[in-house]
Amino acid sequence: MQSTHRLISRKRAIGLGLILVLLVAMVWNTKFLTPAELAAALPKPFDAKATAADLLAKAKTELPAKAAPLAEVVTAIQADPQAAATKYKAVAPTADSFAFPVSATGTVSEASAGSLRLSVAGVPEQTQILVPLTTAVNGTALRDVMGFKFADAPGQTEYQYVGDELKKLIQSDVASTVKDPASLQGKKITVLGVITLQSTGSPPPKAKPVSVQPLTVKAS
Repeated sequence: MQSTHRLISRKRAIGLGLILVLLVAMVWNTKFLTPAELAAALPKPFDAKATAADLLAKAKTELPAKAAPLAEVVTAIQADPQAAATKYKAVAPTADSFAFPVSATGTVSEASAGSLRLSVAGVPEQTQILVPLTTAVNGTALRDVMGFKFADAPGQTEYQYVGDELKKLIQSDVASTVKDPASLQGKKITVLGVITLQSTGSPPPKAKPVSVQPLTVKAS
């Protein structure tokens, strides 16, 4: 009886010893982080403002080389939107929408505080070319042409915020270079920006205005 009791006690002692060894090994192999290290290791919260600033800086570097002449893109879209999207490597944020990076030098035929109307060689006379400067600036056009997708944001709200923040940044940039829009009347300017197209299955009419969402606007 005593031998049986001693045997059970010995097994318990061995078991406790093994548990103790395991615990020591676990502690030995565990890296303890300071609060600062833990914060650095955790995923950072999404920042729409910082994301927009990064996209804008990247656009200023990359879009000049990617932009096609506005007149070429407009006439190609008016002939065959799908072929134009393929030829000019338009970005397709959805199955039936496209964003084209473009550049144009033209004469300002009309100027207001909110927009400029351009006369661009090679663009059909019926097609108005408009460059928004204030409230009509659309940051989502630049967001889309830079390839920022819905999946890149945590949700719909944050995705929209990126476009909103880009709008603010572009408005600020344009305001710093176009201080007096009326003074540009009759003068030549160069615009780098984006035109968007919502495909309906048929080419847009030549009388439909084209809005060039600006990245930069400079007097020539």
